[in-house]
Amino acid sequence: MSHWTTALVTGGAGLIGSHIVDQALAAGWDVRILDNLQRQTHRHGKPAWVPVAAEFVRGDVRNRRDWERALAGIDIVFHEAAYGGYMPEIAKFIDANGVGTALLLETIRDRNLPVRKVVVASSQAVYNEGAYACPEHGAFYGTARSIERLERGDYEVHCPVCDEVAAAIPTDEGAPTGGENTYAISK
Repeated sequence: MSHWTTALVTGGAGLIGSHIVDQALAAGWDVRILDNLQRQTHRHGKPAWVPVAAEFVRGDVRNRRDWERALAGIDIVFHEAAYGGYMPEIAKFIDANGVGTALLLETIRDRNLPVRKVVVASSQAVYNEGAYACPEHGAFYGTARSIERLERGDYEVHCPVCDEVAAAIPTDEGAPTGGENTYAISK
């Protein structure tokens, strides 16, 4: 049995968070989920895959009172909640992804809560387009696609040397970061 006993999973109704919930329950932990069931992601409300064994708190990471409710009695936090997508809603990305995380840390500090560990999610988006390979020139890291290419309907990543379409390859965690969009910056 693990030395953790009670986990909070923010965004626990989402793709990644729900798998963390399942694993924590399987390990014998008590699990609480904090999720606002954002309509963009959860059009039909709370998904059926949210286990009844997990306590569900409908709340928002941008609300300090919701953090206070959700953090009571928690040992470890898996912070997966995020405003996702790539639409130009800069304030929403920064508010949910940046301010939400700041409120988590401030609430733990200000309330002197006995949380022993916080695991904060990131995103592949911090690596820009990720790693690609050109058969002739080898591996490189993609950059944001140009407006001109997008307007032509060309959504592919091209080799910076020969301009041929490149193939996506696995991106190593040691890859250079520096996201070129608001979502990446907020993660």
